[in-house]
Formats: sequence, C-alpha cells, structure tokens
Amino acid sequence: MAKSTAPLLSFSAEGQIAETMVYATWRGIPYVRRYVKPSNPKTLEQQKTRTTFALMREMWKLAPNVLREPWDAFATGRPFLGLNKFIGENIRTMRGDPDMANFIGSPGARGGLPPTNVGVAATAIAGELQFNFTNPAAPTGWAITEAVAVAFIDQDPAGFFTGQITGGTDALTPFDTVLLTDLQSGVLHRTAAWLKWSKPDGQAAYSVGVTGSGTPL
Repeated sequence: MAKSTAPLLSFSAEGQIAETMVYATWRGIPYVRRYVKPSNPKTLEQQKTRTTFALMREMWKLAPNVLREPWDAFATGRPFLGLNKFIGENIRTMRGDPDMANFIGSPGARGGLPPTNVGVAATAIAGELQFNFTNPAAPTGWAITEAVAVAFIDQDPAGFFTGQITGGTDALTPFDTVLLTDLQSGVLHRTAAWLKWSKPDGQAAYSVGVTGSGTPL
C-alpha cells in the first residue's frame, strides 16, 4: 500500500494502492503510474534484451571516466542517469547483433561537431592502437579541448563482457592523435572516438562518437 508523508494528493506518497496505481519518486521528481502485475517473460526477443542489458551494465562498471563523461553530460538536468542512456541506446543499436560493430561511444551532449574522419591503425609495438583525427573547423566561440578514444575486445553483445575498456585523450593542439596501449595483441577491438569542446558559455560539450575497429599487433 502507499505511504504518504501528509494526506494523499497533498505532499507525497510512495507505493501501490489496491493494485491500481503506483506512487513513486525518480531523482526527486514525484510521479504516478498504473499498476502492472510483475511478470517474468522468457520469449527469445525479451531474453536478447535482458542479456544485452546485463552486458552493457557491466561495461558501465568498467568504463573509464572519458567514456562516462558524455553520457553523464547528456543526462544532466533530465530525469534519468547517464547509465540509463548508455544502456538504452546501445540495446537499441546492438540487440540481436552478432558483434559490437554498432556500439555507441558518445551520444553527443550540448552540441559539438564530430571528427571529420578517424583512422585507427596498429603501431609497430604490440598492444597499441593509434587514432588519427581529422577535425572540423571550430564554430565562432567554440574550441576543441580534447580528442577522445576508447577500445575494447569485440564480442557477442548477448554474452558476458570480458576484457577491459581502455580510454585515452589528446589535450594538446591540434588534438589529432590518441595512442592506446596495453591492449590484447592479435584480437579485433571495437573503437569509438569523439571530440570534447568548450562552448562560448564555457560549458563542456561532446560530439557524437565515431565507431570503428582495429587489431593491435
């Protein structure tokens, strides 16, 4: 049953009423919804969603700050977390896929142009991938502050996430090279790269991610 801190409809309430309505609060925002009897669906499509959800949640736990930043920025001021957006968007693009070619590294937040091109290549040293950025001209009042890249071993998005997520940045003009090291040699990695900007008002902005791949020596 619902518990109220004052008469119902006066201040706030939490819980369900006679299996008809549910009162709750999400990030400080009170809401009410229709009561839905809990179920445990096990269709193939629902299982795909569940397994991909679990993998994405594990990825978020392992994600370096450079990967979390654009998602948290996107969620600022909205009634959800960066984690929720990260999971939801990647379930939408990868659910049912055999690999992670459609991974989204950055959803884009507060504007900001993406790189014109990002080349990913192995270096002569084992376990390294180098990202070479071609960047657009900055709009008036805008400035690039970092080129950002992440990489992880390609795998089935319906499985258990294995390995690590490696991230790096180039915070020096012309923001065109990111080198990731200590990757697993001889294994295909999925990559994502984007630009971090400073807006005219001083806020940080993030471009959408450019997805690619590379195999370190």
